[in-house]
Amino acid sequence: MTDSKSILKRYWGYDAFRDPQEQIIRSVLEKKDTIALLPTGGGKSICFQIPALMLPGKTIVVSPLIALMQDQVDNLFRRNIIARTLNANLHYKEIDAILDNFVYGEMKILYISPERIGSQLFMTRIANANISLIAVDESHCISQWGYDFRPSYFNIPKLRELHPEATMIALTATATPVVLEDIAQRLELKTPSIFKKSFIRDNLGLTVIYGEDKKNELLNTIRKIKGSSIIYVRNRRETLEIATWLQHHSISCVSYHGGMSKDIRDKNQQAWMNNAVRIIVCTNAFGMGIDKPDVRLVVHMDVPPSLEEYYQEVGRAGRDGFQSQAIALIEDADTDAAKSNLNDQFPSLELIAATYDRLCRYLNVAYGSGYMETYDFELPDFALHTGIPSRKLFHIINILEKEGWLTTSEAFKEPSKLKIIATIEDLEYINRNPSLHSKIIVHLLRKYEGLFLDYVKIDDTRIATELHMEESQLVSGLRQMQSEGMIQYIPRNTKPQITLTKPRPEISHFTIDRLSYLQRKKMAENRLKSMIQYFVHENTCRQKTIITYFGENTQNCGKCDFCLGAFTVHASDDETQKVTNHLFKTLTVRNIKAKTYIAMYPFHYRKRVFGILQKLESEHRITLDTFGTMTLAT
Repeated sequence: MTDSKSILKRYWGYDAFRDPQEQIIRSVLEKKDTIALLPTGGGKSICFQIPALMLPGKTIVVSPLIALMQDQVDNLFRRNIIARTLNANLHYKEIDAILDNFVYGEMKILYISPERIGSQLFMTRIANANISLIAVDESHCISQWGYDFRPSYFNIPKLRELHPEATMIALTATATPVVLEDIAQRLELKTPSIFKKSFIRDNLGLTVIYGEDKKNELLNTIRKIKGSSIIYVRNRRETLEIATWLQHHSISCVSYHGGMSKDIRDKNQQAWMNNAVRIIVCTNAFGMGIDKPDVRLVVHMDVPPSLEEYYQEVGRAGRDGFQSQAIALIEDADTDAAKSNLNDQFPSLELIAATYDRLCRYLNVAYGSGYMETYDFELPDFALHTGIPSRKLFHIINILEKEGWLTTSEAFKEPSKLKIIATIEDLEYINRNPSLHSKIIVHLLRKYEGLFLDYVKIDDTRIATELHMEESQLVSGLRQMQSEGMIQYIPRNTKPQITLTKPRPEISHFTIDRLSYLQRKKMAENRLKSMIQYFVHENTCRQKTIITYFGENTQNCGKCDFCLGAFTVHASDDETQKVTNHLFKTLTVRNIKAKTYIAMYPFHYRKRVFGILQKLESEHRITLDTFGTMTLAT
């Protein structure tokens, strides 16, 4: 049997594993249930993808995010590894073809959402597969103590009821000791081997700058710290505002948020990935599956909802092992906004039930129907229909998704798909009789592979251009060929979609576990409290605080603002003399505001500089006017 290192080299091009990837893979190959806690950038996916290629049977991967699943499938495809994902964007015929290929064909890896396990049709089909491995990605989602709890994850043990001999691996980037214990219990793992990679990042400096002049601090920061950077903000409007402002100051950057069209998102992401631009300003919609090793700086302009999410985001800096910085620019309004957003995230249970009922009426879903039916759905239109603010509706839809009542997807991520079902004789006849149909078929066969085996993604716009015809003419031709039984054609949908995962009940029978919901709200409040404590009141080593939160022990990092003296007020005699000499030299050339002068120094040094200025003023060696401008005393 080929060993894991040979497969790593053959498909990924690496000569060696990162610690502890090899040990995790060995554990899985020895048929031991396994938990892998690897921080962001630790290479979790390889830990189940390589065993999937080595084990005799097939692998099911459970993941909560369509975008993350598709990204991994695309990466595997580029490595000539057959994998597919089942999601709500797919036509039922395509789902049928994928399941056939997985159960009976060469496909080794199938990605599914946890909601898919609730489908009796899926479970019946998958029962016939030879399953060797069940991989649970983002496994913290099964724990009510985790920051992204999804009740649909409770269905996962049903997969092993069908395949009791299958090994299970649970993977996560952020989990406290309580969450790890909960993962093992909820997934019903059999005496699991647990592998943890330390959360300590020796090459990452953490700094929090608390003040009101955030934009100028940002500008000073990115001018001092060179290299590729990510700037995280908490809403879509800010991504555009900050990116435009930086561009105005001759900083190359792009923006990224979930509301952009896929084409623009992909274009901006690739420009940043390829270093065509230096900075990407984004919401937390950006980052999953992104593996750019040379990010030197991650900036947070707002307060994230938890230390788990914050540390996952800053973990995207310095994956190449070189020194990097994570800087948070925070003011009082940001903590107030974070608290307000938390309240919006947990609306009343009565409002959730009423909104679900109005959603079903809006979609014209009758009582008892709607199960696994997909509808075009645009949140702004529904907001106008209900009179409920879009932001609040967004959180209610998110809760309904986490509670397993529905799933959402951005259908524009999925292009058109096509499969040829005509016989060779039919195609030969078409080829002998030139027509629009033969012209299209010949072009498709030259351009795309595998059209007879499975649905293949096609680009309608590009094909129409290459054939010198209008796109509407091409689509009309494809639809006609489908009606004649020559092809199966699934046109792209340009609208987001929503899929109901349960039949619509009477409103009196709509249920969400009240005690569990209130408990999750309380835990979210505690997580936000820890996050604010870290930003506003922390007077210990930044990294030590985070590492302790995740259940590890460590010494002071020596690189964060606290360790470098940000909270030290009294300067040494040598520091005082150096600052005084520099200040006097500056003031002989021009007068300068104290605030501007202090900002010239690294943040961890500013309190000492401020103390030195106060001392010089008390000694009447400098003067400050009412506007804070400094001059040499006469």
